[in-house]
Amino acid sequence: MNRLTTLAAALKRGEPILIGGALFDMDGTIVDSIAAVESAWRIWAAEHGAPVPSSTMHGKTAGAVVLASGLSGSAHERAVARLAEIEARPGQKLTSLPGAQRLLAALPDGRWGVVTSAARDVAVARLGATELTAPAFRVTGDDVTQSKPAAEPFLLGIQQLAQRGHVGVVIAFEDTVAGATSATAAGCLVIGVLGTDTREQLEECAHVVVDTLEAVRIESTGDRLLVRLD
Repeated sequence: MNRLTTLAAALKRGEPILIGGALFDMDGTIVDSIAAVESAWRIWAAEHGAPVPSSTMHGKTAGAVVLASGLSGSAHERAVARLAEIEARPGQKLTSLPGAQRLLAALPDGRWGVVTSAARDVAVARLGATELTAPAFRVTGDDVTQSKPAAEPFLLGIQQLAQRGHVGVVIAFEDTVAGATSATAAGCLVIGVLGTDTREQLEECAHVVVDTLEAVRIESTGDRLLVRLD
């Protein structure tokens, strides 16, 4: 049994564990935006005469979504830019998911960040459309060469925490298989959050699965964060 498995087992028993920092996916994890994402996909697909992306594309970048539609070359680049434009359109009314606001408010500034496949403008727009506390940093689809499920997004998130002096086990919260696979590959302790993919799917790639973030408690204790599950 490795360290992360041991920590996950402690959480499942209701015991607290100490970690160095936390990373959160955005869409479907802290922001209730899956409907907005799928609406943007439908608008984009209609404009481009492309099939509407399937639910398996949740957690992946706009570039990956467009590539799966079959568009390539200069048409691909234009289509990616247009999809990001639609996703960042003003006037969207978004809310946070259960437990997200309380959990983020309990975290000291700099001890957590967002790791999302959304483009930077989209991430700023969506987080700005909620009441959530702004993160100290964001790793977005614009920052990576390999998107989720590759490890790069969460490795960059871990680097951001380390640059702020926060080392040790990093916990990652994800709602999709692509995201949980990415976080696991980066060496995070992964908590899957239901809402997009099923419990059975998330259990294949996350260490622990919870119904909502309401089940998670985090408090600051010196240079570490204390985490437990209700």
